[in-house]
Amino acid sequence: MWRIVIILLALGGWQVESAAVLPLVPGASTRVFPSPHARSIAYHRAVRVNSHTDYFVCVGDADGEPTCYPPPQELPSGFEPDPNSHFRPFSWSPDGATLAVVGQPLVNLNDTDLWLLDVATGGWTSLTDDGYEGALAGSTLPAGVSVEVQPVWSPDGTQIAVERIPINEQGEFAPSTLSLVDAATGAVRDLAPLAGSVTGMDWSRSTLAVSLRHPGGLDASSDGISLVDVERGEIETLVSVEEAESALQTVYPDVALEFIGPLSWSPDGSRLLFWAGNSTTTPIVTWPFWVTLDNGEITALALPAHPNDSGARRALRPLQAAWSPDGTALLVFAIGLHPDEPVTPLDPSGERARGGLRLIDVAAGTDTLLGNLPLGPATAFYIATWGPDSDAIINGYHVVMTSSD
Repeated sequence: MWRIVIILLALGGWQVESAAVLPLVPGASTRVFPSPHARSIAYHRAVRVNSHTDYFVCVGDADGEPTCYPPPQELPSGFEPDPNSHFRPFSWSPDGATLAVVGQPLVNLNDTDLWLLDVATGGWTSLTDDGYEGALAGSTLPAGVSVEVQPVWSPDGTQIAVERIPINEQGEFAPSTLSLVDAATGAVRDLAPLAGSVTGMDWSRSTLAVSLRHPGGLDASSDGISLVDVERGEIETLVSVEEAESALQTVYPDVALEFIGPLSWSPDGSRLLFWAGNSTTTPIVTWPFWVTLDNGEITALALPAHPNDSGARRALRPLQAAWSPDGTALLVFAIGLHPDEPVTPLDPSGERARGGLRLIDVAAGTDTLLGNLPLGPATAFYIATWGPDSDAIINGYHVVMTSSD
């Protein structure tokens, strides 16, 4: 059931008109993937049946019951959800009509192909059928098999960028490539070799932003954030490991950088939002930053200092962030309450407020608290979207924003 409150907060040029918890079905994963227009969602569902678990891919409107489909490959197929993985199992097409699905084959070590789900009909199409279904470990694999992960659609919806890991003649994983898959034919074009594993990727116009990390840890010589020209295949470094760690330590002086990603372009492509932190700490340390392309300046998202802050701890911690439609602001959900800020529930019928919905003016660096929410059912891994109109999905809520101008 939706729990709705109508609140008009004319703050920072925007209003929160309504906030409604997403109607997720029982067994839903905590990783919910919003469509670009922030009116539909996709997620995994696990249903325990006797001695085994069945998995489904669920899609539907943010305000209605979903339709859940079994994965198109027999289990074990790599579609089982891991809410703590940085691998992206789904990617929505720009028009919200099609869902690209790869699951998490490198987490479960079971081969999957890149599939397309027609949201309207429920029909499945395999784009990269390599003729193999089975384990990715424990035996020699057939040459010619490939694994596609981290799908990201092109802005025009004609191509899907993936990290592609082929199997060589010795039956072993070869170095991965950044590849483009034609969304209509499945034709693959290898764009550039990758020195590490992709932890985040986003596409703006003819440029892909890619964050890389070696499996054993960050390699300062090759990891970080790069820009890839999809027409020429040229790669240039945007943010080095050293620069990302320096940025992180402006927020957490006592924390060493351990990962970078995911990434999110501003709508006009002038700024790139990235997350950086350390996943080995308890709790996980992470923070969002953005880099301005015309001068390379890195800016940390600014939140109020808290009396309980320390060099390795922040009492107000961002969990999700989404660009406003015009790219001038970020909508952020941050866990924690500040003693000097009033608590304004956006969902008074829910549990007690655990964090704040905040608006960050990226030019001025100012922060406005729009109101408070409990922890929603889908808070993992920074996944939030503010659509081109008024809809946003963040912290497991469908939020309607309106301009006060």
